[in-house]
Amino acid sequence: MQNALILSFALSALAFFICLVCGKFVISHGPRDHPDGGRKNQTKAMPTSGGIAIFVAVFPLSILLFVLQPSLASFPLGLLLGGGLYMFLMGLWDDLVSLPALPKLFAQVLIALLVAWFGVRVSFFDLGRNTFEIGMIIGVLGSAFWLVVVSNAVNFMDGSDGLAVGSLSVISGALSILAAITGAYDVMALSMILFAALLGHLFWNGRGKLFTGDSGSLFAGFYLAGLVLYWVEVQHASVWVAPLMFIAFLADVLLTLVWRYKHGRSLLTPHREHIYQIMLTVGISQPLTAWIYVWISLHGALIAGLSLLFPPGGAVAAFVVFVGILYYLHRRIRASAIRNGYLNPEPQ
Repeated sequence: MQNALILSFALSALAFFICLVCGKFVISHGPRDHPDGGRKNQTKAMPTSGGIAIFVAVFPLSILLFVLQPSLASFPLGLLLGGGLYMFLMGLWDDLVSLPALPKLFAQVLIALLVAWFGVRVSFFDLGRNTFEIGMIIGVLGSAFWLVVVSNAVNFMDGSDGLAVGSLSVISGALSILAAITGAYDVMALSMILFAALLGHLFWNGRGKLFTGDSGSLFAGFYLAGLVLYWVEVQHASVWVAPLMFIAFLADVLLTLVWRYKHGRSLLTPHREHIYQIMLTVGISQPLTAWIYVWISLHGALIAGLSLLFPPGGAVAAFVVFVGILYYLHRRIRASAIRNGYLNPEPQ
């Protein structure tokens, strides 16, 4: 344990430094994200693909961790890193040439199925005090669905300075603590490296100097979603711990999709109808908006951790209550935005 901790802290410090320096390089020499009058409403072309810095910090240092501490290496985690590489390259391609939505989604489903098939999946489902073995096929399909949904949820929410990266930092930091407490030192070390890299990128992203881009949001979202899923399976914790940790992303994205479907919107068309986008439209600053979502993520992670201390059913009960609260707030915010002319409820 002591060697794993020392190595994890050393690699994390290095990840922070690499991401910080590489981020500065991407700002100066990397691709630019141009305004399009829609979802991309910045006033000028902005440096993007900060995911390059995140990836350059996380991927090689995670491989180095396995080399220096072979006891922390495993095939599922190595495959998860490989899946992260795939998502990064696809996201970078999308940053550069803008891929069509459906082929990109199909490619994500394929890699998610592959990663889930070879080990990053849950084998059970719990509801209240009852736990059910779900079999390999359902486990693979459900786990792949989780990986795809979280990856795209993070991508959808990456539209305000510091929001997605700040929330991911909270989740990865919380996961490293939970993994350390439960003795999952492999997950602890990997999530610490990711946490440090995200903090390094947040130095630029939180101040509006560098966009994360699809390369970063898809890579970090997929990789962290897989780490959480792997930890849940190894510890046989409640499966509801995973959505609790990502509650800020999932609630906004899924409730927004439901609202758009009910109001005749295309689910694949870029838009500005997420709650965080409405908050920005009415004049709430980007830093405050990011802090609100970080606060929600922090409480989701805290409740997820505390649920481990309660009898079976605690996590699902907490999830239902938390979603109920966020659903109520979402309805109030949308109703207020419609009344004040910031949101059009008519079918499009």
